[in-house]
Amino acid sequence: MRLRKNNRIYRFYIIVCILLTLLILLFANAFKYNAINKRIVMEAGTELPKANAFLKDQTKQAEYITDTSTIDVNKPGKYDIKIESNGKTYKVKLEIKDTVAPTAEIKNVDLYESRVIEAQEFIKGINDATNVTVAYKASPDFSKIGTQDVTLVLEDNAGNKSEYQAKLRISKTKETVKVDILNREYTVESFLKEKKDLAGASIIEPISVPEKLGTYPAKIKIDDIIYDSNIVVTDLTPPKGDPVNQQTWQNDQIDASQFVTNIKDLTNVTARFKEQPDFTLVGEQTVKIILADEANNETELEAKLTVVQDTEPPAIYGVKDNTIYINNPVSFKKGVYVYDNRDGEISVSVDSSKVNQKVAGEYPVIYTATDSSGNTSKKEAIYTVKEMRVTMEQLEALADQVLAEITTPDMTLREKAWEIYQYENTLLTYTGYSDKTDWMFEAYNGLTNKVGDCFTYFSMSELLLNRIGMQTMRVERLTKPGEARHYWHLVNYGEGWYHFDACIHIPKLVSFMLTDAEMDAFSARVGKDNYYYRFDKENYPRTPDK
Repeated sequence: MRLRKNNRIYRFYIIVCILLTLLILLFANAFKYNAINKRIVMEAGTELPKANAFLKDQTKQAEYITDTSTIDVNKPGKYDIKIESNGKTYKVKLEIKDTVAPTAEIKNVDLYESRVIEAQEFIKGINDATNVTVAYKASPDFSKIGTQDVTLVLEDNAGNKSEYQAKLRISKTKETVKVDILNREYTVESFLKEKKDLAGASIIEPISVPEKLGTYPAKIKIDDIIYDSNIVVTDLTPPKGDPVNQQTWQNDQIDASQFVTNIKDLTNVTARFKEQPDFTLVGEQTVKIILADEANNETELEAKLTVVQDTEPPAIYGVKDNTIYINNPVSFKKGVYVYDNRDGEISVSVDSSKVNQKVAGEYPVIYTATDSSGNTSKKEAIYTVKEMRVTMEQLEALADQVLAEITTPDMTLREKAWEIYQYENTLLTYTGYSDKTDWMFEAYNGLTNKVGDCFTYFSMSELLLNRIGMQTMRVERLTKPGEARHYWHLVNYGEGWYHFDACIHIPKLVSFMLTDAEMDAFSARVGKDNYYYRFDKENYPRTPDK
């Protein structure tokens, strides 16, 4: 008896342990699947969702274990899938549904009389995830001449439907015939869809083609039936033009229109490249230009494009050794002009960091200019800092007094410069002596004592011309041993640089706004080796020819 009782207790414990184990597994599995979305629904034809879309915490990583290449995302259905995340495997379901009705691009149909077509003929293209059938909502009357509305019904495999409207025209003639407005010629044959109808065809209207652009009704009789059509009077003549070869700098763009001239057409014409030229490629290449008018008539032309590489650095003009004064404001860029063969006039940067304007002495100043192609030029000048014997305030007051006497506010810049030239030219008694280290003192000396030499004339010009706002550049004669020094200006009042020298001359010369050629001619006349106005032309801009 005791042994039988112990056996029953033992079996009871075994059953309890099994039940507890099953219960633990059940709760563990429930906890495991509590972290995922067991089912995801996606629209047919869209991309397969990422594996972590099945996780409630989608910041975590997950991967598909199931081979997803076997899943057709365009086919509705339910799929059992396995994913893995953080070392755990999950069984989930992916359901693909098609809930979107098909869309389509429709075309109208112009049909020859007595012919029949399927609904599919009205479709240019269909967009849907599944196969789509096309049917007539109501069958067209293929025996009816003229134009009628047609309703098309599209249905995909999931039963989604959409309807579209189209036009069906039934006739032995074309709906429209284009006629060139220049020659305004047409024939009855041009209206017919099939040549077999030519023998019995004639034009009822119009008798002649209208002279204006537009669409006009036409009636064509074939045997005993009159058919409606239209004449479209339009421009069918392509434009004309002459090609023009072009040259440009490397990386500079030229519009297609610049390769064409003498364009002729009834309407506005646009120009475009058939293929974009390579503006980075140095050398010569053939460019094809398409001319298109408003009626879409086109003409193709060929021209040559030459792409040139810019290797020439900019020219820095007007950099000269100069005298400045202790604690007196100075513009280091004044009288300096930079011209580049590609970019035209560009800016210059100045390094005057070594100049100590509080201490007398000589200091280097570096001028640098870089063009858009990266070519760089540098020039150096020595600036001498010295004590000031006359202030700029004194000079400006003296200059304003002179200008008030010889100019009026309504004068142009050139007219004021001419008055300055005449005033200075007749003012001084030429002594042949000046302090060529101090232009400010010489300007003061000339205007007050009225004696000096070419440097005195130059110094007065420096003061008065700049006081009226004239752009100036200082010029010094290139001298050989034993030759005298001479100074004058290049000036620009808005029409280019010209020479200005108020100094007296023997033989007489009105040296006001002279060109390089005129200066050279005078130099050749008064002495050999172009002595008088010999200067470093590479350091100055060229004047106009006239």
